[in-house]
Amino acid sequence: MLSTMPKVFAALRPKQWAKNILLFVAPFAAGVDSMSAWFTVFLGFAGFCVASSIGYVLNDMKDMAIDREHPRKRNRPFASGDLSSKFGFTLVLVLASSLPFLLHSLPKMFTWIVVVYIINTALYTILLKQVPVIEMFFVAFGFVLRLIAGALVLNLAISEWFLIIGGFGALFVVCTKRLAELKQNKEQIVRKVVNDYSYDFLNSSSNICVAVCIASYCFWAFDQNSGSIWYQISIVPFVMGLYRFIWMTEKTIIDAPEDALLSDLYIILNALAIVFFLSIAIYQ
Repeated sequence: MLSTMPKVFAALRPKQWAKNILLFVAPFAAGVDSMSAWFTVFLGFAGFCVASSIGYVLNDMKDMAIDREHPRKRNRPFASGDLSSKFGFTLVLVLASSLPFLLHSLPKMFTWIVVVYIINTALYTILLKQVPVIEMFFVAFGFVLRLIAGALVLNLAISEWFLIIGGFGALFVVCTKRLAELKQNKEQIVRKVVNDYSYDFLNSSSNICVAVCIASYCFWAFDQNSGSIWYQISIVPFVMGLYRFIWMTEKTIIDAPEDALLSDLYIILNALAIVFFLSIAIYQ
């Protein structure tokens, strides 16, 4: 049993839990400074990690056959045969059973967001992942739900700019990911829906999304009435980070957005600069 634990942990895809850091965006932007409030956000983060792992396990079980044809994904625990489908369903039940214990002290609206996220992931995995365009919006919606969850876990108001930046930013990331997948050799493309896209469509969609995202962030920054210039200064690393991400997708194949966010020093530095400037503006 102990020998299988590393495989079980790998099946949960802990590396992709980095996406759940989006839950901290709304509390940070609202200037939350209470330790008890941040502990509540951490509980919500843990709950979303469990919920997202349920989706990853279901997805990997469904895609076992096609993952075996991929040079990298063939090493995933289910595709490689290290874990069976029966074990996978048991793992899903264990994860689902742990959710109520993590969520019982959190607001009901947050719990409902987690439920919606799981339904969204299940619909994508079972029905919609091979439907062009629709599948991209369902993936992007998962990112938006994380942003909304971060606000609802503390019953914070949600800015319309916040949702526009997050929504189009998420769709931009999905477009660039599909572009990267389209660049792979045909025999290496596991996600068959990728073949239904063209470079022109994905490039134009990506350009629209990044334009709206940048414009919205600028409007939000200049709309702040605190008298602090630091909101506006944060525009520079925000735009620079997006352009760096675009450049990376042009030069190399990015299998997942977290690969770029966690591996590229300059994107990390831009992200830290945004946090630094906004921290001065929000908490001064």
